[in-house]
Formats: sequence, structure tokens, C-alpha cells
Amino acid sequence: MGRKIPPFAAIRAFEALVRHGNLQAAADELGISASAISHQVKSFESHVGTKLLIRTDNRLKATKAGANLANELRQVLDLLEAAMLKVSTARKTGRVSIHMFPSLAELWMVPLLARFAEQHPEISVALVTSPEKIDLSGSDIDLAVQYGVEPTGAYKSIALIQETISPVCSSTFLARRGPITRPSDLLSLPLIYTASAPDEWRIWTEQNDVRLGDVRHWLEVDTRSAALQAAEQHMGITIGRRPFVDLALAQGTLTQIFDQSTLTGMTYFLVAPVRSWSARNVRTFSTWLATAAKAENPFLVCEPN
Repeated sequence: MGRKIPPFAAIRAFEALVRHGNLQAAADELGISASAISHQVKSFESHVGTKLLIRTDNRLKATKAGANLANELRQVLDLLEAAMLKVSTARKTGRVSIHMFPSLAELWMVPLLARFAEQHPEISVALVTSPEKIDLSGSDIDLAVQYGVEPTGAYKSIALIQETISPVCSSTFLARRGPITRPSDLLSLPLIYTASAPDEWRIWTEQNDVRLGDVRHWLEVDTRSAALQAAEQHMGITIGRRPFVDLALAQGTLTQIFDQSTLTGMTYFLVAPVRSWSARNVRTFSTWLATAAKAENPFLVCEPN
């Protein structure tokens, strides 16, 4: 007896439409027309025998039954793709693509990649950056570094770095304006504020019993890299946030003023959909990156024993 499943094209059309909530976006992903998507999804609903999508505010939204079904189908499609990759020689070596924030790529990942390239010249890495989180289930990107309390979605995940913050400055600034022995000593010194991370100084001062309102002089910049560069140029003290500050600390262009760092409660995770994790090159890169993230100096990391 044959399997009681609808045509595969209808399954893909339905899953893509639930993710995008828009006919044209789903059609663009699958390389077919919007009318074809509509026809296939209607056929799919007829086969299932219940309403799976409704239109609200000019957007298609899955019903409860539709959302549950789409979730299960997404896992099935990931497993199908993983099964194909296991027998595909094209993905056993070659290329790994990874998505992350632009500033994280600039200040942390790019410097790390020189070491990875030395150890794994057979694997090329493609960095994909954007300030927004992406849906890996609807993408051909293999991995992503996600920031938060816990990753969401049916992904394989590895905790890379627990985020910590601590004031940093150049050794020249410290020699000129020091000694700095207590958190309250910072209040009379120029502090560098990053507009893209407005709460970091507040978090640090609240956990170190310092009144932020008593700061006498601020220098405001709009990006993490600009804040670190200003501190390297002896202009003041900024918040060193892991892993963005790792390279500057390793190279000695910045120094951590106090021994103890403050946990923010957030973590950087490496996540991979099931379809990617079956590829040997993805697992090789992931293992290497997890080892590097936990090393005292990630830019000198060696292969795990």
C-alpha cells in the first residue's frame, strides 16, 4: 500500500508559506510563482481535510493545527536534507557558512579564522553578517552565532561564551590617570559610552555599587568597535564586553582594570539545524570554535586533544 502523503511540492509550499506568511516571499524561495504556491497549499489543505492558514492584517497566519503541522514537517525536511548530505561527497569537505552580528565578525571571528585556516586549509569559511537574527530553517546557511538566554528552534546548540563585562582602558591611560583601585574611582575619569549598547554601564555600576549619575565626563560613540578604538587611543575607559574585547586584551592594546568581571546573564550560542550537523566540515568547524571560545587566549588555540 502506498504512503498516504500529499505531493512533496505541496508540503514544501505549505512549510515555506507558514514561515514567510507571504505568498510572494515563499514563491521567491522555492523559485515558482505565487499562484503556484497558492494552488499547492489549497491542494494540501484539501488532502489534510482542515483549514491550516488564515489571513489576518494582509498576512497569512497558520492556525493552531497548521502551526503544529508545519513544525513537524520542518523537522522531517531537516532530517531528509541531513540524510541526503550523508551520502553527498560535496559537503564532506569544502565550505562552511556562518551567520553572526557584523561587530562580532569584525572584532572576534575574523581574527580567529586565521588560526582555523592554518589548521584546516581544506575548509573555507563564508561569513554572513547582519544585525538581525535569521531563520536557519529557511536558509542555506550552515551555522549561526545567537545571543540570548537560550536558543530557540529545533537546533543543535553549543554554549560558546557566557557574556561578561568589565571596564577596560589602555595601559598608557592607566599610567597617566591611575591608580584606579575602586569602582568609584572611575567617576572622575572620562568614560566611553556605546550608543548601540546603552545599558552596559548601568548594569556594571549597579552591580558594583556606583552611582552612574555621578560620572563627570562622557564620550559617546555609536559602535562597539569605535568604543574600543577610542579606549586604545587613550581617550578614556569603556566597557569591555566578551567576546568583543578578547583580541584587544590578548594583544595588550587594552587592559582590564579590575580582576573581577560582571556576568550579564546572556550567552553566545553556536546553533545548527539538523541538516547542517550531518556534514563533517560543519562538525569540525563547530568543535574547533567551541574549543577556541573556552580557551584563555582564543587566538592561539590549538586542536583539542
